Amino acid sequence: MSVDWEPRAEKRRTRDGEGPRWDLLREETLERDDYTCQRCGYRQADRGQPERRLEAHVAAHGSPSLDDLDNAVTLCRPCHATLHSDDPAYREVRKDAPMFPVPEAPDSVATMRSDRQHVCQRCQHLADSAMNLAAYQEDGSNYVLCKPCAGALLAAGYDPENFEVAGELDAESLKRRSSDAPVRPALLASRPVRALRPPETAFERFVYDTPLRYLFNPIGLTVLFIVLGVFASFYFF
Repeated sequence: MSVDWEPRAEKRRTRDGEGPRWDLLREETLERDDYTCQRCGYRQADRGQPERRLEAHVAAHGSPSLDDLDNAVTLCRPCHATLHSDDPAYREVRKDAPMFPVPEAPDSVATMRSDRQHVCQRCQHLADSAMNLAAYQEDGSNYVLCKPCAGALLAAGYDPENFEVAGELDAESLKRRSSDAPVRPALLASRPVRALRPPETAFERFVYDTPLRYLFNPIGLTVLFIVLGVFASFYFF
């Protein structure tokens, strides 16, 4: 695509996100994306929602040109804030963005509200995309989970009404992924999501449905090593 720059704008130095070059890139990006946020689906022409400023996000800032158009994405300001977690200028509006992006969101903007929300609060797995995550709500708080751990909690009897994913929730599909989740949550797992996944294999039932479950956990292993250390000290010294 070729557009003639206005000569004075061509020479004028711009700052990140401001100036004639950015204004032109922004307008071209918004027009191409039909004035629709590519993360949440908000369209500027909608009448039933409060007005939100639409912005153009480009991964590499600087002095832009229309060569950057293929990499530019239209976002409403709250959704744009999810990509700038360290920018204090976006701090107040980030909470207005939905937790999950729409399923058709491009990978570059398929994020949660913050980078920290990409970590499963049951197994501590770091997910690349919000599409691989779910959220469990209890007492007004949201606990982010990888989809296998969400399936594990559903298999353990948690209410599907308290879960959220990008798009429509399919509880049965999540349950089928539960075998990919660890039986026992991580040591630092959040309390509301610390439930054990129901053991499925004979080995898992042997380890987790018998008294051995007291041994095969971080505290049990720590106690075991302490006891072995005490015995070793008497034996060798």
